[in-house]
Amino acid sequence: MSGVLVVYYNGDGNSEKIAHDISTKLNGVIDEIRDVKVPKGTFGYMKNLFDAYFENTESIEYELDPAKYTSIVIVSPVVAGKIPASVRQYLLDNIGKMENYGFIINSNYTIKKKSFKRYRDLMPESIAEFATKNTDIDFEFYYKSLEDFADRIRIVVEKEDDSE
Repeated sequence: MSGVLVVYYNGDGNSEKIAHDISTKLNGVIDEIRDVKVPKGTFGYMKNLFDAYFENTESIEYELDPAKYTSIVIVSPVVAGKIPASVRQYLLDNIGKMENYGFIINSNYTIKKKSFKRYRDLMPESIAEFATKNTDIDFEFYYKSLEDFADRIRIVVEKEDDSE
């Protein structure tokens, strides 16, 4: 195992930007969680809301095995205050393969404590957490908070890589 895997699920493009920002800071590899069957447009949006609200899962595709990386960063939007079905499926499939993981959540609205709790319920021992409103992306405090998040991940990666 070595390096950082940054996995993102893209809603409106903000998660992808955040994934690229954190990947650059950590020299990480990026992978995308993609829906297999969710339609595009309004119907797809409504299905995503419904599935997130009722904590359903979804058929997904991704390319990289998280077990091959020292640390994993999950970047995800919050949908209806909850975890998107595709991200929920990824976590259920892979949480046992991930030793060191953190998550970044983003939303168009203020992220509530309940949203953090939902992620912590599925990812109970995360090494770093960060939340941002989409309107805050590209401001100085976003980059400072992202750097603080990256430092927490970097410490674990360096420690693990030194012990090998």
